[in-house]
Amino acid sequence: MLNRRDKRRYIAVWDGYRHYDRKKIVEAISKRGRELFGHVAIENARIRFIEENGGQIKIMSCKLELLSSILSVVGLLHPPIVLLRISGTLKAMRRELDKDSWKFRRALL
Repeated sequence: MLNRRDKRRYIAVWDGYRHYDRKKIVEAISKRGRELFGHVAIENARIRFIEENGGQIKIMSCKLELLSSILSVVGLLHPPIVLLRISGTLKAMRRELDKDSWKFRRALL
């Protein structure tokens, strides 16, 4: 049996109202996910906070298998956060966020 790493996806979200810090955002997603999908599914998703880019943009990671569940949880959070981008690598995520930062600011502010 091969020991392979889990495939992960990186999610960039915009918290314009700054309701969430690095601990609160993971706790909020986990709490809401447990209500919708159960404790085991959310623990298997392995949601992790990666970094904060520009104060209002936060980057998190989760397992690819449960990405659709996490995206539905992000859409149902209260107070809301906006999904900006999904990427397979952090390098591509940072590059695309830097390239499109003026578009996000114009659209969301």
